[in-house]
Amino acid sequence: MNVLPCPVFLFSMDSDQFWAAPTTTGGLKAYYQTYGKRQSQHQLELVHFRDSEAVNAWQQQWQETVLPRMQAALSQGLRPVVGFSMYTWNAAEFLSLIHQIKIACPEVLCIAGGPHVQQAEDYLYDDPIDLIILGEGETTFQEILDAPASADWANISGLAYLRDDELHKTAERQRRTYLDDLPSALDVIDLVDAQGNCLYDSISYETSRGCPFKCAFCEWGTGAIGTKMYQFSMDRVRSDWRRIVDAGIKDIWLADSNFGALKEDLEKAQLICELKAETGLPNSFATSWSKKHSPRVQDIVLLLHRNGLLPHYQLALQTLTPLALELSNRKNMGANKYEPIAKQMASEGVPIAAELIWGLPGDNLPEFERNLDQLLRTFPNLNIFAYTLLPGTEFYERRDEYKIETIPVAGYGKAKGEYVVACHTFDRDQGIEGYFLITAHILFAHGHLLPLSIRYLALQDNITTAPLLRNLLRAVCAAYQSEFKDIDLNDRMVVYENRARLYTVILQDPERLYALLREHIFAYLETDNCPQHIPAIRNIIDLDQALSPRTGGPSQTDYHFNFDALSSKSALDCLNLPAPEDFLPQAQHFTVKSPGGVGTILKDPDGGGWLRGEIVTPTVELQTVRIMHPNVKPQFSEEVSLQT
Repeated sequence: MNVLPCPVFLFSMDSDQFWAAPTTTGGLKAYYQTYGKRQSQHQLELVHFRDSEAVNAWQQQWQETVLPRMQAALSQGLRPVVGFSMYTWNAAEFLSLIHQIKIACPEVLCIAGGPHVQQAEDYLYDDPIDLIILGEGETTFQEILDAPASADWANISGLAYLRDDELHKTAERQRRTYLDDLPSALDVIDLVDAQGNCLYDSISYETSRGCPFKCAFCEWGTGAIGTKMYQFSMDRVRSDWRRIVDAGIKDIWLADSNFGALKEDLEKAQLICELKAETGLPNSFATSWSKKHSPRVQDIVLLLHRNGLLPHYQLALQTLTPLALELSNRKNMGANKYEPIAKQMASEGVPIAAELIWGLPGDNLPEFERNLDQLLRTFPNLNIFAYTLLPGTEFYERRDEYKIETIPVAGYGKAKGEYVVACHTFDRDQGIEGYFLITAHILFAHGHLLPLSIRYLALQDNITTAPLLRNLLRAVCAAYQSEFKDIDLNDRMVVYENRARLYTVILQDPERLYALLREHIFAYLETDNCPQHIPAIRNIIDLDQALSPRTGGPSQTDYHFNFDALSSKSALDCLNLPAPEDFLPQAQHFTVKSPGGVGTILKDPDGGGWLRGEIVTPTVELQTVRIMHPNVKPQFSEEVSLQT
């Protein structure tokens, strides 16, 4: 009787709105096909899901297609294998799938790896996982497949498993220092179909491994990846990137932890610009940037920006609160250093942003609000995240010491992490109010509903934006509660978790939305003894409304203003207040081109800045436009008309 190879299924799933080639599981397959000792006895298959809906569809049919193959292997004395690459965004779906597979086929060997399961005891006791890979997985996975019996597991480094209900962890797997020994995942992944059409929009690619920092909220430098940074050779990177662009993949997203920290990173940036010039691809090149803004980092950022490859450049400040920085094992550059960097890059049109986290131990809401105002005055964009407690991090280990209280994310608990809502430096009400505040920022600033208005007010010496942002969100929740009969918008955490849905609903009728926002902004300024700002902010809100994301398809709309909207916008884009003369009565009109897409392409506020309206301005002599601010020069295209 012919013995068929034992099936080995490797599962991966993309995060939301990121359809990329399965490089993680592809790397495991490529490694085994290169170094495995029993290759003829195993048939490795990649099962890559685009999203949770694809997982659900697979669950509906796998017992008809996959289960018979597993049972056939068992009948031949072989043990089929399922392996899961687990991250925060797919853990809930994969744990559900693991339970389903093990119920139908208890004998299957279930292996899990990835950052989310490095706290192995949290999963082995509760979920039907047989083995968890700790640390780098390629060699460990190969040795598991080559081990003839479970008795050999004790001799394989980097494993965790239960035996007689007792947790066993084998010797630590030493990290690989020469990465070129790892075969390319591209050797085993089809990037195009039979007709030559590209199969994926994007690809996640690592040119280096490791992170030199040990941030207490992050698993990157303290867990599976480690602190020492190693990198692939330029020959390897050059070969892979050529294959990627030749396949037609539009976006390359690096999985590096600190791009720009290594001297070779400038050469990598030069390479990607050369490929762009030669082939037109990629469209964008994104990464996690070095935590230190060095001259090399600045050179890389400007190079990518000039070549149209830079979707964003983020300074990962995370917090400005001294105690939170100390407990997080971080030290940011001083404000006197990052403020001129931010202003210079903003004036050059570089999409620079700062990252801020709410909920870190050591922080509190009043200090967070001060930090928010400071960064709103300094950066054209802020990305604010709620702190999610993740397994394998220092804060996770010290949760009792810091009196950390959490709420399960979307009801999933450990599968998707835990929202931190209280700790030893802020109570639960303050913690949840912080979630409400960052929801307001995500909608009104990040979602591009009121970005210029919020910046204008933040630049004033006598205004604090946080109470205003919360007031606006409470007004929106009260006014739109009737459209959300299934959820209670008085529950602040419900609002946070349903922010994407709220965003798309309120944008269905812009006139209604902006009438509400105007009413409450004016009332706030009156109450806060700042009525002198109302005439100017009335104009800025009009400009925000003209540029906000739209429903429907692409459109062009003419707008008429009674102030110098172009000069005002140019100033605010460069983090300066408009001049008083900008608000003197004067007729100005221009066309705004909008890509549309709210509710179809744009389903959450994270994309608001990408699908905002753009001003179509005329060709005019530069001297006809009043330039009130040094280094602020409006850029003009060749359409429509302007009256000043």
